[in-house]
Amino acid sequence: MSPTSRFFRLFFAISILTLPGLSAFCAGPVAEQLKSEAGPFEFTLPQPSRGRLENSPLNTVRAEWFRATGLYSDKVFKPAKQQRLDTNGSKLVMLQGFHWYADDYWYHPAKGWWGVLADKAGEVGKSGFDLVWFPPASNGSYYPNQWYNMDSQWGKKEDLFRAVKNMHSAGVKVIADVVVNHRNGTKDWADFTNPDWPTTVVVKDDEWQGGAKSPNYDEGQGDSGCRDLDHRQKVVQDEVKIFMRWLKNTVGFDGWRYDMVKGYPAYYVQLYNEASSPVFSVGEYYDTNRQQLADWVSATDNTSGKLNASTAFDFTTRYNLISAVENERYELLNDNGRPSGLIGWWPAKAVTYVESHDTSPRDPNFLQNASAEYKIQRMMGYAYILTHPGIPCVFWPHFFDWGTDYRNRLQALINIRKAAGISSTSRMGILAATNELYAAVIDGDTNRVVVKLGKNWGWNPGAGWTLAASGERYAVWTQPLP
Repeated sequence: MSPTSRFFRLFFAISILTLPGLSAFCAGPVAEQLKSEAGPFEFTLPQPSRGRLENSPLNTVRAEWFRATGLYSDKVFKPAKQQRLDTNGSKLVMLQGFHWYADDYWYHPAKGWWGVLADKAGEVGKSGFDLVWFPPASNGSYYPNQWYNMDSQWGKKEDLFRAVKNMHSAGVKVIADVVVNHRNGTKDWADFTNPDWPTTVVVKDDEWQGGAKSPNYDEGQGDSGCRDLDHRQKVVQDEVKIFMRWLKNTVGFDGWRYDMVKGYPAYYVQLYNEASSPVFSVGEYYDTNRQQLADWVSATDNTSGKLNASTAFDFTTRYNLISAVENERYELLNDNGRPSGLIGWWPAKAVTYVESHDTSPRDPNFLQNASAEYKIQRMMGYAYILTHPGIPCVFWPHFFDWGTDYRNRLQALINIRKAAGISSTSRMGILAATNELYAAVIDGDTNRVVVKLGKNWGWNPGAGWTLAASGERYAVWTQPLP
């Protein structure tokens, strides 16, 4: 072979090796063979740019973003009319399907947390849960970076898909935790990829000072751990809609739990719900002021009937309830004969709960070492929310990790609610709300239920009632409706 022929052969080979996705050939037998044939020519094989590979269509995460854009952009996708379940008369019971210490930083099941959810799906369905709330699916979780990277601290993409499929097979709808208030970059604070955005989507008053930002100030509460996004910008709105449609129609999620909704105005929730057609929507408006909760719910639907308004976690009820059971001060639950939380004003749009990943103590050993008194007080809380209006939500570790007896007691309360036909808007009345005694009567579709909380053992509803469940400082009675 002539020197000229050898040169052009090597030039062509080296050019091929610099293509994205072929970096593996820059070392090993192929490279060594080229060097041995180089003869008098000196050369060094160039290393491919990491950025070029990440931005290549051969990148599977990037390919998924491209595919989602092709399927779900406004140019080609027409959303269906919303068919919501969180309306008057809803009989939903929800399960929060994770806790802070279930990700791979603390817990290492073979298939990640998604694998645990997939394997437990049958139990979740048989226990009477209609909805299960999954943690944020994107890499980074509550501080997401590449939205379409489903390999995260919760497990691998294939196990996420399996968990969603298994929940559906068990008759359970799956709620995605959607984090769109803020976002991190791929390798830095604001190098956004998949979807790709300029740094000008970051609000003007964000803490980051690394480059050009939006001319607009943040419309809500910020998060210093991430870059706060400007939802007034069309690129942000368009990409949120595409991503949520992809979560629903490709991954299989049924509805949304919106994280940190104090970070952006409520009308964006309406925009994104109308674009993605969820069957259920709930916002984390973290505030105990129920007027603010009600105002936020109202602002998520500008139509007169508010049928498709998002629900909100009832922080007012949660904090009043925990204070009441911890201090035996049940007047905290009474507002002139109505419940003192959001369920006293707008129960169809109130998701009640006892504890969540945010309120449970931030101690990896707490759940397994919680005191007997702490567990008693939480069970009293469940006796309240599982007999009252609203949409009750049970915390995963309380149901699955506190032993058979505790789970059986929770199951009994769920069964009472289901058998009685208690809904989010069932009629109820408070019978007593004083020191050491709370009692209320609730009418389901088929049964009337009375619940009692507190140290006062002398109170009971009288003749004609059947004791259906009881434990330390709580009891529930039922009777058929007249």
